[in-house]
Amino acid sequence: MVSGGGGISTMGELARSVRAHGGHTTGVIPQQLLDWEVGDTDSDELIVTRDMRERKARMDANSDAFLALPGGLGTLEELLEVWVGRTLGMHVKPVVVLDPWGDFHDLRTLVDGLLERRMVRQQAADDVQWATSIPEALDLIEVAWAAGEGRGAQSGPQTGHPEEWLEAD
Repeated sequence: MVSGGGGISTMGELARSVRAHGGHTTGVIPQQLLDWEVGDTDSDELIVTRDMRERKARMDANSDAFLALPGGLGTLEELLEVWVGRTLGMHVKPVVVLDPWGDFHDLRTLVDGLLERRMVRQQAADDVQWATSIPEALDLIEVAWAAGEGRGAQSGPQTGHPEEWLEAD
């Protein structure tokens, strides 16, 4: 599992659970956060970066899929970045949101409103999948992998103008 390298909150609990069940964890954390002593120093591999931008680039490069769990502003920002990246054809990795308690309900409502106002294309909205349970989220990722998505998969050439990929007609 590749994570943001934090040893606190949901990120830290997830990493500890993965290791407790025999999984490998790679944390990617900016030096500043490590200096604040919030890093997952028990991570199997801890990559320390200069800043948040480098952190996200390293996480993206090392990931086969993106699974967003309920979180704060950082989670929201990272989710939107990988979602838009997929829509623009910058990667073809599955993007799945695990939302068991409805924390992302308002985001879904916002996107629905953007669709209604024709500010977002249906395909862009469909580039993220929503799950309410862990098995459902993992199934969505495995189905995408079986369809050839994931790290190393090549995105097809986009046609038309980039504005058309994001906004409706």
